[in-house]
Amino acid sequence: MLAIVTIVSSQAIPSTYHLIERNKSAHGINWIVRAINMTRFSAVTFSTLTTLCPTRNDIDCGGEWNNRVMIFTDQNNNRALDAADRIISYLDFPYEGSTLKWRSFKNRQYLQMTAMGFTNYQNGNFVYCSRDQNPAHARQVVLNLQGRVKKAFDRNGDGIIEDQYNKPLRC
Repeated sequence: MLAIVTIVSSQAIPSTYHLIERNKSAHGINWIVRAINMTRFSAVTFSTLTTLCPTRNDIDCGGEWNNRVMIFTDQNNNRALDAADRIISYLDFPYEGSTLKWRSFKNRQYLQMTAMGFTNYQNGNFVYCSRDQNPAHARQVVLNLQGRVKKAFDRNGDGIIEDQYNKPLRC
């Protein structure tokens, strides 16, 4: 009886781990999609440039995307929360040890949306990597100039998502 329980649990534990990591990956990438959509919606609603960026002090942009981000109207385009600006939201990254990287045109480490809902010439992509850095758990969203988000997917069925150039995501 003990042997049967051992065999069954040895099969179930790795499957459960991968299921949990895949769910965390989906949640992690959906977290940044929500932040992007909130930034775009706010820019259009308030008819002003709105900034999404990582923050260390809840006032200035700077730091890592996989910590805390802030969304605010940026009246003077200085990427800092001033008296004339309106804070929209602070969002804490959900998974310690996981990473989120932003790669964009002009290599800016912030994202801005115009009053029209377009990016401020910042098309690019976010890549989420789980704590274990397993490429099978990596996720990517691509943001175009019009401010629209598209999730990357596994095109060849090998269990690893490919980027827009058909190359497997790496962590």
